[in-house]
Amino acid sequence: MLKCSICRKEANSLLRVKHRKHGIIKICFECWEVEQGNQNLLHLEGGCGCCG
Repeated sequence: MLKCSICRKEANSLLRVKHRKHGIIKICFECWEVEQGNQNLLHLEGGCGCCG
């Protein structure tokens, strides 16, 4: 199991994102919704970030 970099909740799959403050991290979907709403997520260069 992996842990979300923000809430530390364990999950089977996480989203790879570029966070305004934390750089490239892996987060759960619930944290993604919050961080996206707060405009803390930036575009990853070179792809969508769903893989690897």
